[in-house]
Amino acid sequence: MLAMRAIVIREAGGLERLELSDVPTPVPGAGQVLVRVAGCGVCYRDLLDREGKYPFMRRPIVTGHEFAGEISAVGGGVDGFVVGDRVASTHRPACGTCAACAAGQETRCAGSPVMYGLTVDGGYAEQVLAWSASLVRVPAGVALDEASFLHCTAGVALRALRTHAKVTAGETVVITGASGGVGMHAIQVAKILGARVVAVTGSPAKVDALRRVGADEVVLAPPDGAFHKEVMSRTDGGAAIALELVGAPTFNASLRSLKIGGRLVIVGNVTTERVEVNPGYLILRELSMCGSSSATRADLAEVLEWAATGRLKPIVAGRLPLAQAAAAQARLLEKSVTGRLVLMP
Repeated sequence: MLAMRAIVIREAGGLERLELSDVPTPVPGAGQVLVRVAGCGVCYRDLLDREGKYPFMRRPIVTGHEFAGEISAVGGGVDGFVVGDRVASTHRPACGTCAACAAGQETRCAGSPVMYGLTVDGGYAEQVLAWSASLVRVPAGVALDEASFLHCTAGVALRALRTHAKVTAGETVVITGASGGVGMHAIQVAKILGARVVAVTGSPAKVDALRRVGADEVVLAPPDGAFHKEVMSRTDGGAAIALELVGAPTFNASLRSLKIGGRLVIVGNVTTERVEVNPGYLILRELSMCGSSSATRADLAEVLEWAATGRLKPIVAGRLPLAQAAAAQARLLEKSVTGRLVLMP
């Protein structure tokens, strides 16, 4: 049986749990293809996966959920894809038959147990077994390593801002964790949708990078985390929308950055902590809150087309060989990354 290299997690824990291993090269079955990985994005969720924050996670498992590459083999019953196609993947394939899928809400699919890097092997590997229902073609002119992370960054931001926040041109959007992979692309997506962007960061060294990708204002979060005071001073009574990419550490400041009738959309919770919310504050200011998870294949196709036409620039913080997966995750822990790191098998 042919073997390939992959990063395998056998037990939850620290960076040492990322094991470079030789594993059998998978063979595609019905509805599946084999993708020769050209790049796999390193997401903060990968750290949570490694630490065992998801109780349903299968182990041992090949980690990683952001990948793109060329199809090297096709299983039975696959329509629309052939060997050699350049593809990128969503987080999971939808079943296509449940009530959510029938309603066009594939991110809410209740029928598919497949989640790359959690329930099935993911993209920290030379090849990955992928379901054709999760794949989108990558346009010519978009590098595959850059396409690898656009679903989990720009696609996720697009769904959060357009589908949930219902942003309209001229509205102000506050983005926390703005220098991360999602944040750097969310700024661009918000600008494409016509919004004014206030980017929040804790690092003075990242201010210029945030302005280069389109932030209209950059707010440095103070040590106490109360950046909402500065946001309120730079807006007319607060922002219309807060895109919360961090979670507990910035949650309440995001909420207090909103004007009356504002909307908070929660995309990230990097510390997995709980937060306390005063219901009275929500009532008096008529604020709305919702979560947003993943993005559809249509969302991914749209942001890939934006990248192909130059409207959106994929921000690569660095490219590392697969063997340096632990070093890549260590850089995320150090908060030294602006954009997205990519592993190159």
